[in-house]
Amino acid sequence: MRQKFKILLTLLSFVMVQTMFAQEKEITGSVQDASGVPLLGVNILVKGTSTGTQTDFDGNYTIEASAGETLVFSYVGYTPNEVVVGESSTIDVVLEQGEALETVVVTALGISREKKSLGYSTQQVDSEELNVTRPSNAINSLSGKVAGVQINNPSGNLGGSSRIVLRGIGSVTGENKPLLVVDGVPLDNSNYNDTTTQVGSGGRDYGDAGFDINPDDVESINVLKGGAAAALYGSRANNGVILITTKSGKEGKGQVTVNSGVTFESVNILPEVQKLYGGGAGDPNTIEQSTFDTAVINGTTYNVVDYATDESWGPRYNGQQVLHWDAFDPEFPEDFLNPREWKYPENDRDDFFNTGVSFNNSISFTQGNEKTKFRLSVNNTRTQGIVPNTELDKNTVNFNADSQITERLKVDAGVNLTVTDGFNRPESGYGDNSVILQLYQFGQTSLDFERLKKFQLPDGTQRTWNRIAFDNPQARFTDNPYWILNKNIATDKRSRVFGNLGLQYDFSDKVYAVGKIYADAYNLRINENIAVSDISTQVAKHDEADRNFQEINYEARLHYDDKYFDDKLSLNAFVGTNRRDNEFHRISGFTNGGLVVPGIYNLSNSVADPIVTEFDSRSRVNSVFGSASFGYDNFAYISVTGRNDWSSTLPASDNSYFYPSINGSVVFSQLIDASWLSFGKVRGGYAEVGSDTDAYRLRNTFDAGTTSFNGLTQFFTPNTNLNAFLKPELKETWEVGLEMAFFDNRFSFDVTYYNELTNDLITEVETPPSTGFTGTFVNAGQLENKGIEALVNLTPIKTEDFTWDITWNFSKNENELLSLAGDAESLTLANYTFNGVTLNAVVGEPYGVIRGTNYVFDDEGNRVINANGSYAETQNVENLGSILPDYNMGIRNSFTYKGINFGFLIDVQKGGKYRSLTNIWGHYSGILQSTVDNNIREEGLVLDGVTGTVTYDDEGNYTVTETAPNTTRISAQQWGQGFFTGNDAQNVFDADYVKLREISIGYTLPSKWFEYVDSIRVSAFGRNLAVWGLDNDNFDPEVASTGSGNIQGAEGGSLPSTKSIGFNVELKF
Repeated sequence: MRQKFKILLTLLSFVMVQTMFAQEKEITGSVQDASGVPLLGVNILVKGTSTGTQTDFDGNYTIEASAGETLVFSYVGYTPNEVVVGESSTIDVVLEQGEALETVVVTALGISREKKSLGYSTQQVDSEELNVTRPSNAINSLSGKVAGVQINNPSGNLGGSSRIVLRGIGSVTGENKPLLVVDGVPLDNSNYNDTTTQVGSGGRDYGDAGFDINPDDVESINVLKGGAAAALYGSRANNGVILITTKSGKEGKGQVTVNSGVTFESVNILPEVQKLYGGGAGDPNTIEQSTFDTAVINGTTYNVVDYATDESWGPRYNGQQVLHWDAFDPEFPEDFLNPREWKYPENDRDDFFNTGVSFNNSISFTQGNEKTKFRLSVNNTRTQGIVPNTELDKNTVNFNADSQITERLKVDAGVNLTVTDGFNRPESGYGDNSVILQLYQFGQTSLDFERLKKFQLPDGTQRTWNRIAFDNPQARFTDNPYWILNKNIATDKRSRVFGNLGLQYDFSDKVYAVGKIYADAYNLRINENIAVSDISTQVAKHDEADRNFQEINYEARLHYDDKYFDDKLSLNAFVGTNRRDNEFHRISGFTNGGLVVPGIYNLSNSVADPIVTEFDSRSRVNSVFGSASFGYDNFAYISVTGRNDWSSTLPASDNSYFYPSINGSVVFSQLIDASWLSFGKVRGGYAEVGSDTDAYRLRNTFDAGTTSFNGLTQFFTPNTNLNAFLKPELKETWEVGLEMAFFDNRFSFDVTYYNELTNDLITEVETPPSTGFTGTFVNAGQLENKGIEALVNLTPIKTEDFTWDITWNFSKNENELLSLAGDAESLTLANYTFNGVTLNAVVGEPYGVIRGTNYVFDDEGNRVINANGSYAETQNVENLGSILPDYNMGIRNSFTYKGINFGFLIDVQKGGKYRSLTNIWGHYSGILQSTVDNNIREEGLVLDGVTGTVTYDDEGNYTVTETAPNTTRISAQQWGQGFFTGNDAQNVFDADYVKLREISIGYTLPSKWFEYVDSIRVSAFGRNLAVWGLDNDNFDPEVASTGSGNIQGAEGGSLPSTKSIGFNVELKF
């Protein structure tokens, strides 16, 4: 019995000992780099489990683990380290930094490769840098951060379009936007702003695809700028690719992340308005100032304003008593026939704009183990714009997951749903519903905007300041701006789903197959209404458009990866095929002749038959492609790719095109044993990529007319004769680059020179009227881009507690149109509003030349003055400059002190031109401050220049003789009107700017302060808080864009640019 008891006691003791060894205990420690600097955000995982944590700002961590288990320490850019838990409860780890630039980046088709092996330029921006100012548009956050990327976003446009160009303009009339790819899904980036909107003639900016991506979901953005980088995407990547990788589940413990922030947006740059003179017509023929008209009303004589004139050449503010526009409605007894003081209003144009507020709230859930990982996120961004009664609401749901089903089979899937509701996005430009027109182009400085808010009578009748006369309330030109904003409502809704489904099957360690389905689909519905108003110059109207887009890509690849000769030679190869099916449907209509019943906005409520049009298109591209990448001993790399596309938009007999590329790199630092050299690489690449044309550009079809004849629909032939022999534009590109890093990566640079030549430009040329057409499309012409890009990283200070990093990027692109079809010297791309100013492609010049009349100059370069005292104007139009900048540059400084981060980004643009319509009309109407400077309204002015005899020949060339200093004094109004009646050059300005693009400060609270929260981070940020170096201080050059297409450089009454400040709290559980 005693023996049995001893055996039982022994077994019990053994079990107790084993249990004690298996019990978890709290492990604490710190993680530093080789120089002793604490590392923030190091991932620490108990190997084989989902238990994990991260280091705080002091490099400290705490985790539960059992003796015998293995802790895995991993950090981007450092070699992972594994430590077995022993008896000690403290484990301190030093991570060694990996070889410089040995990071893994996502390349074409979502394939990850070591950056050092690439033979082309690519630049990746991670989520921390993208979201430092909590933007609503992830793409806009690239501005100033990536060399060779030019981004233009008019910040005042509520959820507006973003113009993105990589390495210059490559097509004259074709698409110049890069391809957007999110987790392998090519996103349609169409822009539906019409031509009138883009040239500044009035319209609303409904944005584009970049806005459908939630910045909080973005893990990184990799920019593939050259042909060698993007060739595997074939014809659609002619302009480069922006690869967006979203966040995914991580192996380790589950985590919940909550972000909540608010951003306040205010007007940044506004035209300066004069405050000395009020509404009135004035007289350009005299320097004498105008006076009030008088009216006898009910036996009393009153001073009255020139209400019908939408200009500000009226009497000087001097406290006179006068009946203002709102003194004639008995329904408002406090104002009825009650004179008020003639003075600059207390509530002026600046008070018209609101402080915009944006609330950004999101939550995400992640979980993962060795086999399965997932992430789910939900985001809501609600924005109230700077223009009253405008709002944007965006909701996003994102889910992705992957799972190792068996030892050989892995599946992954992702889906994103974005619903954007726009309410009353403001109209800009020279349009009937543009309030900017009334503020700075045609209006009266004497208007009090608080009083304008009383925009209707109790019976609903509109009250406008621009009444024909005191006894006639009919609007002469414009409606009350608050009537427009509260009655002429526009709504839009875009519902978008995109996602992917894939599987990978490993036949062996070397061979595996990948199958993918990528889908992108959305519906965009836009409604624009004009309310019934008996006094308005506008006819009541309802306009609606419904667009549906769908694209599905089916892709399959077979991969082979192997190493030879003692692992010195590596091979990574694959072949694949892709089918892309694309379809688009649009139905649109508008009422005709007004609305039968006021307030009912439906096509069936049209007085006359509504005008309805419909369009449907389908296209298909079949492709095969392949790639082979060789690497030798981590020293030399070479890759070759090829892709063949068969496009349904091209002639059936000639629709097959092959796009090859080759690139290579040599890591010469492998041959140099020097402590000061951390990394060195030379690289180069060549590629041919093309772009096909739109659907239905080969064969002429009849177009249905919008009117009928004897009750029958009329059909017409198009003005442009389509070409059945079109072929893709072909771009030949090559580049060379040098990458180096020194002194343990404290200093590094990346320099690239590239050349891109586009052949067979698809352009429209004129045809003789006898053909029955005005033009046709042909393949003709060449366009060249060449330039240099540079990226420099510097860490001047790096201590245990403090780090200072500097990043500088620079890009200079030279663009030249080498030829057009036949003997053509220029091609008109767009007609700007008024005066025949155009945007052109001109042989021998950069793309996008603004053409208009110029000053007349004598041989000494003096401006010539006409006999009437105004500037002379050339008879011929001249090249007034290109919209393309000379160079772009960004400088970012980042400072880290323990748990505090501070940084700022300076964004610089030099060169380029834009034309301002507001400058024309703001001078013409006497609104701008320059129309009163130096007391010119009282004294007139003498223009700087010379008089002389100007003689023109038959071709419009001139000579100037008999010059003398100008002494003719003219009125301020004559000078102001000359901005419209005179030459166009005086309204074209340099697009230079220096901007404080971003500034931010953040602090991560020590985790030891909280028991149930992994981390809490608070941050404050600002965007566009300062601007310097403007050619015209009234305008931000970035507002000269109302769309992401080719028509740029037109400021036609744009909404002002904005600046913003905000605050955010991030919680991790």
